[in-house]
Amino acid sequence: MSLIRIIATFILIYLIFRLFTTLVLPWLIRWYLNRFKKKFYERNPHLHQEEEQPRKGRSKVKITYKRSDQRNRSLDDVGEYVDFEDIDEEKKQKESNKEKH
Repeated sequence: MSLIRIIATFILIYLIFRLFTTLVLPWLIRWYLNRFKKKFYERNPHLHQEEEQPRKGRSKVKITYKRSDQRNRSLDDVGEYVDFEDIDEEKKQKESNKEKH
């Protein structure tokens, strides 16, 4: 019985911890950051005014990328193909011995 009670206690602690980290902790962090932001703008009111007023003469910029350019590239544009051969050490020694004689 005591082993089952211990296992059930660990499972209950785990579930409470999961609930705390998924629901309560994000809410606490959001509350703390909003409080910090409010105090910051109270101390620096000139920064808060710039955020509230939209800047005149500025529009949103939208950046689009063309993906078709990269798909249509041919292999000729990529680079040069180089074929490497493995050199057997015995052949290398035989060739060097022939060159010496």
